[in-house]
Amino acid sequence: MHPIHFIPIISLIFLSQDLSNQVTAKNTTTQFNRLISAKGVNIYQKAVISHLEYVTILDLRQAKLQNLAGKISLEESESIEKQQLAKFWQDAVKHNTKKHQIKVIVNGTFFSTNNQPTGIAFGLKIQNHLITSGYGVANEYPGQIRTFAFNSSLNFASIQPYSPSIFENFSDVIGGLDIQADKSANKYLPRTFIGIKDSDKDGLSETVIIYSSNYARQIDASHTLRNFGATSQVMLDGGGSTGLIVDGKPLITTNRPIPHALAVYAGR
Repeated sequence: MHPIHFIPIISLIFLSQDLSNQVTAKNTTTQFNRLISAKGVNIYQKAVISHLEYVTILDLRQAKLQNLAGKISLEESESIEKQQLAKFWQDAVKHNTKKHQIKVIVNGTFFSTNNQPTGIAFGLKIQNHLITSGYGVANEYPGQIRTFAFNSSLNFASIQPYSPSIFENFSDVIGGLDIQADKSANKYLPRTFIGIKDSDKDGLSETVIIYSSNYARQIDASHTLRNFGATSQVMLDGGGSTGLIVDGKPLITTNRPIPHALAVYAGR
């Protein structure tokens, strides 16, 4: 009797599924189910027991991305007071309008966990206000510091090697690290990564893809973003800083106060 091979049948099953509700990672059987869909924002989830992975995709032509920070210290220059992620959600809700509503809050850039208020490691600019160029730029992770910059008004984002000119040319800039920088790369830890994609092929990346997990290696985060179409990526703060709130519900919890977060609004 000849053996029966089921691979073609499985492939046909995957092809017949509604791709608007499910994204299948290329060359793997890892699947993310769509959790939420709103104007310009889609959130996907993969949950295996207690291992959580979420991907938030926003189109800057239809949705809004906003930097949020704690209170900027008047006593200590270039320092920001840390606060809980839930407080950032409350702050974001205050900016709701009839046209746009907050959907997601995610943790942001690297900082010192020892200080309150804290400095920012690799730079931060919010709505044309340069808070700091970063205390770690001169001596930490040489050659591996990256920036995630965006302009919600002009509907595009950029990921590039760190350069002072980035802070001059963009309204919002977040310092981060190259995805190859060793932040316990092979350990399964909470991770926050961001990728970008030029969906309409006009030369500008209008699609932002945010990866959040409570249990992942750096390569897992990077591969997931790539499978969702990201062409450039940056690593944001992780470990105990990683947190995710969707529609007011903490999906990845953290008790660590942080100085900076990103808010995703559906609609503009």
